[in-house]
Amino acid sequence: MNSAAPLLEVRGLAAATNSARLFSGVQLELHPGETVAVQGPSGCGKTTLLRTIAGLIDPAEGEVRLRGESPGSIGWPAYRRQVVLVNQRPTLLDGTLRDNLERPFRYASVQRTFPEDEARRGLERLGLLPEHWEQEARSLSVGEQQRACILRAWLLKPAVLLLDEPTSALDQESAAVVEALIQDHAEEDAGVLMVSHDPAQAERLAGGVVDLRPYLDRKRTIPNTESPHAGTSH
Repeated sequence: MNSAAPLLEVRGLAAATNSARLFSGVQLELHPGETVAVQGPSGCGKTTLLRTIAGLIDPAEGEVRLRGESPGSIGWPAYRRQVVLVNQRPTLLDGTLRDNLERPFRYASVQRTFPEDEARRGLERLGLLPEHWEQEARSLSVGEQQRACILRAWLLKPAVLLLDEPTSALDQESAAVVEALIQDHAEEDAGVLMVSHDPAQAERLAGGVVDLRPYLDRKRTIPNTESPHAGTSH
């Protein structure tokens, strides 16, 4: 058992979508240096769990704490720079790949400048070409966009990286380099919470698994509300 204080704590979390409760009572801890996989059948709420932890959906019940503090006490902009969600479907904005990688560093809540040299090295590491740097980001292939989104999040050096099927659009070689990046991030005393339908991948990367099946609740319904704090996730 990890005796270190958890980076992320989820206590009694419940969430719903389209007025149907998906899960309730979810409990998990994520410690420094740890990767945890979230598993469960399709449609059970794995993505909703990540979005709720990221603050994009208000929980119906329960709480999330980062280093023992609630997102509200930390401040939502600061919380979102420390708990970063990468969606399964790439979310890049108009502009070049460089523009998209640099954009999060323009926010006041990010206390450092854009690490261009590190971004270029990461680009090469993930198999993206130097000429992609000034290419329109949305003209990249889906797999290239997925790697770009992961790189953008990784450059922020968040305390917790939330990954939703991070290699779903990648071939085996590209998936391997993304997995290596995920492992490196966790080794920097950060935490990774990832959804993966690949049991072999979960076994390779994760020190623990959260199975949502025991938490499923299909009998009760409650209204679903988007968080008033919700915004673009980087």
